[in-house]
Amino acid sequence: MSMWWLSTKWSQRAEKFRARRFKSWLDRRVPPAQAIRLTHRNIFIVPTRQGFGFVLILLLVLIAGINYQNALAHALAFLMLGLFLVAMLQTYRNLAGLVLSQTVPIEGFVGQKISVAFQVQSDVGRVYDGLFFYWPNLPVAQGFGVDHNGTTIFRQSIPAHRGWYEPGRLRLETAYPFGLFRAWSWLDFDCKILSYPKPVPCEGRVSQEDSELKAGRRSSLGADDVKALRDFQDSDDQRHIHWRASAKLDRLTVKSYESQQSSSQWLRLAALEALPMADRLGGLAYLIEAASKRGDAFGLDLYGQQLPVASGPGQERKALKRLALFDWPGY
Repeated sequence: MSMWWLSTKWSQRAEKFRARRFKSWLDRRVPPAQAIRLTHRNIFIVPTRQGFGFVLILLLVLIAGINYQNALAHALAFLMLGLFLVAMLQTYRNLAGLVLSQTVPIEGFVGQKISVAFQVQSDVGRVYDGLFFYWPNLPVAQGFGVDHNGTTIFRQSIPAHRGWYEPGRLRLETAYPFGLFRAWSWLDFDCKILSYPKPVPCEGRVSQEDSELKAGRRSSLGADDVKALRDFQDSDDQRHIHWRASAKLDRLTVKSYESQQSSSQWLRLAALEALPMADRLGGLAYLIEAASKRGDAFGLDLYGQQLPVASGPGQERKALKRLALFDWPGY
């Protein structure tokens, strides 16, 4: 029993050491970058199981041709060898020349599918097909092809925890066109995924003081009286833009509503004390989404960590980010 335990312990240490050495070598060979061009320095290629079987058949045919002095068998063996070498070259060319980049922030709610956009550019006149993306620790591959400059969308599940998550290197591979070779590359775009808490309906659990608007909510956009016009800001809802006035003034202006001036609320974490912490954060995420859809202004209070009252998509993103990164002693 003791010898088995020591053997397992040393094998685990050796595996960790090999993993560190490989990661160090890979960081030097394919360093992290926002744009990566695939060349012979960062493309790896080996025969597949079918490729090794093809070689075995080739050797059998060659041995038979030598043994029986059969010219047709020799011709077939050399034809198979030529096909094998062409397959290796074409599989390599199906990756070589691609330029990949990923610069858009990756954000979403815990447990949902998100769209990770990669810009994939191809050489002029080249067609790429049978390509697959996946993260090794989230092995759900998605195939695609490239026939001109464009963008491909790679969908993947967010891990079941909030906050920042580093998925690591992305694997891009292909076995096209014959399936005799597999070429791949490990791509590191240094990207991170920000997971927001999963929204949890909680309107019935929030006190009236903390959940309701201090003044009446707007029933509809057209039912309010416009009080004034002001210059457009990044956090403003585009639905409030006054296009006619913007055309006259030659700058973007937004409508400020009478009811909007008083329709503000504070969303407080303390108002959900009866729920577990994960459900409290999910409840606030639900209320933030609801307020943003209505166009209401709101502020966020996380046990004294406050986000000032504002409205618009920018305010929603700031509030959700506060929830995703919230840290409290004992939680």
